[in-house]
Amino acid sequence: MGTGANKEHSSAKLASVLIGSTLLAPCIVVAQGANEQPADAAADRTIIEAIVVTAQKRSEKVTEVPLSVSVIQSESLANKGANSLTDFAAYVPGLAVSNNGAPGINGVVIRGLATSYNNSFNAPLVVTYIDDQPTGASAGGFGGARGGTYTLDLMPYDVSEIEVLRGPQGTLYGANAMGGILKYSLKKPDLAQTEFRAGTDVASVRGSDGVDWGVRAALNTPIVQDRLALRVSGYKRDTAGYIDNIGIGKEDSNSSETSGGRAAVLFAPTDKLDIEASVLMQRTRAADLSAVNLTGQTERPYYGAAIRSTRFAEKYEQDAENYSLRINWDLDFATLTSSTSYADMRNTLTLDLSGIPYVPSAPTALIPYTFRTTVKKFTQEARLTSPGGTALDWMVGAFYTGEKPDEYDDFRAYADYGVPLPAPNDILLLGTTPGSRNKYKEWALFTNATYRFTDKFDVGAGIRYGENKSAGCDPGFIGIYGNNGTYACQQRPYDGVTTWMVNARYHFQPDAMIYARVATGYRPGGGCDTCGNPLLGVPATFDPDRLTNYELGVKGFFFERRFQFDIAAFHIDWKDIQLRVTNANGFSYPGNGETAVSRGVELSTAYALDNGLRLGANLAYTDAKLTADAPGVGGRDGDPLPASADWAGAVTADYTQDLSMGLTLLAGVGYHYKAGVDNQFRGTGQPFPMGSQNVADLYAGLDFGDTQARLYVKNAFDDRAYTGLTFLTDRSRPLFTPIQPRTIGLQLDHKF
Repeated sequence: MGTGANKEHSSAKLASVLIGSTLLAPCIVVAQGANEQPADAAADRTIIEAIVVTAQKRSEKVTEVPLSVSVIQSESLANKGANSLTDFAAYVPGLAVSNNGAPGINGVVIRGLATSYNNSFNAPLVVTYIDDQPTGASAGGFGGARGGTYTLDLMPYDVSEIEVLRGPQGTLYGANAMGGILKYSLKKPDLAQTEFRAGTDVASVRGSDGVDWGVRAALNTPIVQDRLALRVSGYKRDTAGYIDNIGIGKEDSNSSETSGGRAAVLFAPTDKLDIEASVLMQRTRAADLSAVNLTGQTERPYYGAAIRSTRFAEKYEQDAENYSLRINWDLDFATLTSSTSYADMRNTLTLDLSGIPYVPSAPTALIPYTFRTTVKKFTQEARLTSPGGTALDWMVGAFYTGEKPDEYDDFRAYADYGVPLPAPNDILLLGTTPGSRNKYKEWALFTNATYRFTDKFDVGAGIRYGENKSAGCDPGFIGIYGNNGTYACQQRPYDGVTTWMVNARYHFQPDAMIYARVATGYRPGGGCDTCGNPLLGVPATFDPDRLTNYELGVKGFFFERRFQFDIAAFHIDWKDIQLRVTNANGFSYPGNGETAVSRGVELSTAYALDNGLRLGANLAYTDAKLTADAPGVGGRDGDPLPASADWAGAVTADYTQDLSMGLTLLAGVGYHYKAGVDNQFRGTGQPFPMGSQNVADLYAGLDFGDTQARLYVKNAFDDRAYTGLTFLTDRSRPLFTPIQPRTIGLQLDHKF
């Protein structure tokens, strides 16, 4: 194993090369294409431009939307060297991401709504969208493809902006939009301009013997001027790893690679009709999880700050395919929008469960557990939207989704590597049938409207009625914990669900308003492949959970649009909360608790100075806790919700200065803080706490014509905090995911 000194020397050497490359940046003709600025922004940086969002499924300025919304634009993503959710989430008030060891194994938390460090048996509380397309599983349970754990952690190269909607969005977005929405808006094909962009980046992570690198390219070309255009993009990124696994004798074991691409065609046969078809694919491979062993509840490294020990590499693979077709047709009295999509997401994870006494006669058996989940998801939405600009704005729509989730388990025990235990103890759980026959269906009708009583005051309301059903047969399993290899069938009848929303807003000046909002959300119930299994003592089904959010906010521009201000106070009542319950037999399954509450305040500000300096700050206070005991998970009335930080905030400073010869200097610094959290309820006696995060990021760069160069430093002071807890195997040496150590990178892009 290489020494830490050698790794430090390698990192320092690469850092000096990167800094030198940046100083010579004008000689380089390759750069990143995500950094373009609007022309008017370059002309006058003393005002803050209003960003247009589609939070309410119509184009509106973010300061006009009567709910709490944050937007991360492509330029900000590029400056930070963002490659994943964890790179930008901390700069969004009320948003947190708990990483469980690899890209795509994330718990996304908004406004403190979470019930466990690992919600693998429950459906998500935050829905991820790509434009109009929902991704991931809607249903919970084993048969639900573990949608609460697996997300599409999209590489943001071809992303125009990312919108984060806080609070339930059940009226317009349906099931699971309880904490909010995470929405990627992708760049559209341009019908008029041909463009080709290409870029590369290299980075050094403290403690790694290798170098991270990536390449990317995008092409936009009109095929028929102003009528038909094509946009294609692709990327590949390799990370060298920085954690040593002494159990398998491998340095930098947590290396990974992510690759993907997108193709989109836009056809506008008339000025009132446009059709866009696209396909997006992403492939992720992680050689081992990015988690290190700590000592019990202490947060002290067991072997070392970047060392783990498992008997097998804990590999992870994710393959995602997304197809979509969107039609916009201007009918004069309204715009008809049809969004059709199909998604296929496959996840495979191997966990080392050696040492857990699943086989009483062989408590030291080697147990690699591999499970594969798949969800195939079809969605169709059609809506009519009024053109706006009148006293009454309205929308009516219909929605349908059908999912086919599947899980396959390979759970065996070995006396030694490659040597199975004697039968029947060699097989704990092994799928024997081709796959599950589970299905989840949901349909809904929705409408909303806003009526303007005056230019300053309006009231809006919306309602959605839908029904969802989960039914089918899960795979047969053989083994000690199997079901004799036969299908285990369960069915939950249609649940009728009504969600609603009302809001009012008052513009006390043209660019600023105060608003009030009440909105509801829900998450479907269901069953699972161990549900109803008498050998395990697991109930047959679990119920949906619901919540109501009360919100009051002020947002807008002040001081001649130099200052942007957004503050919101909220109170959320949550009932029948879905939990990952563990029974007396030691088996976990999806179940229900009683009630919880989350309340707090979110603040976001920005100020533009005359000298090209822009300052920003955000702050979030969240008090999220149980309001009744939850015996199935050891929760007590008053326990904070897991993964919910009471305080979090960030400050940023970005500087832009035009130099001679067409050069523009860019520089910035960011700092974000997150208070410590528990990963389990305190009533368990083993909350597995994670301490506070204090992370600083830096960047500097030059724009010269069509070429951009950025030098960035992530986690500049090498904060050794943790961002997530992986599957608990050995509670005396739990595996936590650290924040990535100090990373120095250079990214270069050029537009041809």
